[in-house]
Amino acid sequence: MDNCRSERLSGYHELVHYALPFGEGPGLSAIRDKIDHLDLTPEEMREVAELDEIVIEELSYRDWIDDYVLRDDPAQPLSHWWWHLGQLRAGTYPAELLPKHLREIYQQNSTQVAEIGYSGG
Repeated sequence: MDNCRSERLSGYHELVHYALPFGEGPGLSAIRDKIDHLDLTPEEMREVAELDEIVIEELSYRDWIDDYVLRDDPAQPLSHWWWHLGQLRAGTYPAELLPKHLREIYQQNSTQVAEIGYSGG
């Protein structure tokens, strides 16, 4: 997916496609949290799912991601995985809490995540 199809998702789209590949992602968790509270159309839901998959993949394969992106917020529920990117990076996030399509990517990449050696944020 190269183009953002929904204006409401444009901020998340830009962070995922243009910041995260460089290890950056200012406000990624907060933007994803706002999206979680929107009444999304089916098309927007598919777009969010695609973007979420990219986030999980980037956490697994990106050599370097800035610590502020990986700083977990323990005040947020674990079911909101986007607040726990450090645990996801470290491979310590409870996979069963992820949506099925993300769980599959996370579990497939668990070996690579462990090899990176990130200890959490």
